[in-house]
Parts: sequence; structure tokens; C-alpha cells
Amino acid sequence: MEVSLLADCPDCYKQIAKWYFDEWASLVPNAKLGEVEEKVLARAANRTDIPLAFVVHNKGALVGAADLKFRENADYPEYEHWLGGVYVDRQHRGQGVASVLIEYAKRHALKLAIPRLYLQCESHNIALYQKAGFVCLHQAKHHKMETTIMYWDVPH
Repeated sequence: MEVSLLADCPDCYKQIAKWYFDEWASLVPNAKLGEVEEKVLARAANRTDIPLAFVVHNKGALVGAADLKFRENADYPEYEHWLGGVYVDRQHRGQGVASVLIEYAKRHALKLAIPRLYLQCESHNIALYQKAGFVCLHQAKHHKMETTIMYWDVPH
């Protein structure tokens, strides 16, 4: 598996946007695929500044993506830096792709001197993030979805 910044393969943005739309954005009233494409494409312009995205390829095929972004959940503006959009193509789940994405994000957060990294996830993913060192903070609602907000304190 090879991890790279979306900035290194910006042509992947449409597939990532489709994944994100189908998995999460379609649950948001009036969400449009084009809007998700614009957000993902904007992350392709960044290599060192948030928001940015990274991708995983396996044998040349795009198999996953994730983002580092600001204030993902508007209900918690005090939570500044977020890991979000951790997505693995259905055919490649259970092969460690998500763990690779999470570890890459953690290393990138360390490089950026981010003090704490937050995420929100559905209940079936809590164990994955706990294994990566994230701690449950509280339950939350994001649009109509029940989530758990978690954090990881970036070591300095």
C-alpha cells in the first residue's frame, strides 16, 4: 500500500467525492455531489496546510482516503483540528487500509504541531480508533447521524 497526498494525484478527487457523498453527505438535506467535489478538490491544493487530504493506492488502484480539516462539527467550534473522511473502498475493507490512513494522519498532525486531533465516528468504528490511541470524549449528533467524538493528544 502506498499513501500520498491528494495533491500528488488530484485526479482522484471525483472518486473520493463520490465515496464521501454516498457514505455521509447523502444524509444531509439538499446536499449535492458537486459541492462535495468542490470541497475535496480544494484539499488537493494543499500539501502542508489544513485542509488537506491523503489517499491510499494498492497495486495502482485507489482504495482509501482521509482528510485533516478544521472544525468538522459546527456544534463544537472549540474542537479545532479533525481527522475526517476516513473511507476505505468496500472491496478493500478488513485489509488494514484504515489503520494506514489513521497512522499517516497522526504523523502529519505531529509534523504540523497540532496539539489535539479530534474525530467523530459511528459506533461500529470506535474500536478501530481506540486501537490507534484515540479516546472517547462524548456522544454527539452530526446532522441526523449519532456519532462518538474522540480525540488523540499529539505527542511533542
